[in-house]
Amino acid sequence: MDIAKIQILLQEAELDGWLFTDFQGHDFITKEFLELGNRFCTRRMFYLIPTQGEPVKVLSAIEPHLLDHLLGEKMLYHGIEGQKKVLSELLKPGMKIACQYSPGGNVPTISSMDAGLIEYLRTYGIEPVTSADLMQHFGAVLTEHQIETHRQAGVIIHKILTDTFSWIREKIDEGTYIDEYAMLQKMQELIRQENIYMDSPPFFGVDEHACDPGYEPKENGSKQIREGSRLIIDIAGRLPEEDAVYYDVSWCMNVGEKIEPEYKKWFQIVYDAREDARQFIQARLDEGETVRGYEVDRRLKERFEQLGCAQYLMHRTGHNIGHRCHGIGANLDDYETHDDRCLLPGTMFSIEPGLYTDKYGVRLEYDVHITSEGETKVYGPVQDEILVI
Repeated sequence: MDIAKIQILLQEAELDGWLFTDFQGHDFITKEFLELGNRFCTRRMFYLIPTQGEPVKVLSAIEPHLLDHLLGEKMLYHGIEGQKKVLSELLKPGMKIACQYSPGGNVPTISSMDAGLIEYLRTYGIEPVTSADLMQHFGAVLTEHQIETHRQAGVIIHKILTDTFSWIREKIDEGTYIDEYAMLQKMQELIRQENIYMDSPPFFGVDEHACDPGYEPKENGSKQIREGSRLIIDIAGRLPEEDAVYYDVSWCMNVGEKIEPEYKKWFQIVYDAREDARQFIQARLDEGETVRGYEVDRRLKERFEQLGCAQYLMHRTGHNIGHRCHGIGANLDDYETHDDRCLLPGTMFSIEPGLYTDKYGVRLEYDVHITSEGETKVYGPVQDEILVI
């Protein structure tokens, strides 16, 4: 843990400290951030990183060695009254303390402190402040090596897609019956041949099944893939190594060159929206201004409202990407939550607007990295027209 870096960030945010706490493993952020591993507290513990000075470990006298792997002064308490006495020495009225909570529950990924604990902390006269943006610096800001793992995963992902499309064309030309489930089996075979990890199989649907963004092919009820079929695929994976970063894309295809004009229309609407989102982010960065996740999502929603198609929205515009496909950083979201976190340099996120009518489903996704120089970059092919299989 880089205490010096944390304290610089606390100073920049004009905060007095950052507080971590846990009880019986309930706080998943504390467990990961403090690298507790198999350590398990049966009494409430606290770890306070002040803006200046040495961190403080507040522990029950029954569990004095719980945080011995961390820097800091140790303060032991006996019972709840002892705990209150120690905390009153550390948490002074008027202090602004970063905590793992989100006002109004707007950012669930950061809300690991329960409401009762926040109430308890407020009795000391402090002002709990969300640590949402602080946390992005430790897990969402990517290294050059992590970006390289993302690139490498992308090469593998697109090879799997290319091989899948070749298989579809081959089977149709042979006159062999294939459906969504057969395609899933083929993709899983191709995935097993590659050095890639996926926490879930690819999501895809044919024709009307593409209108359900959460559709998963089953052995029974799968649609046949034939000449003229429309296909949407969402596929994500990373290298099977520590700190490797996901590559997550969604593409839209058509089997054969005869593409329905209505399909082309919806594709173009979604494509233009995706490019507008990226251009909006880049313009803000060029002006040296902050851009927050919800602003991007809200912009596209307003764009779709002007076009008269916002009723076909079913999800947010994008999500943070890291070692987990849905990372801990800011999402492009004002639809499912209100994510007011900043899009920080060094972070990566998907831009994946989608519209789903009764007949047509279109989602176009690529991953955008904001470099330290404030440039938005995509490391992989960018789909700009319906791919013909």
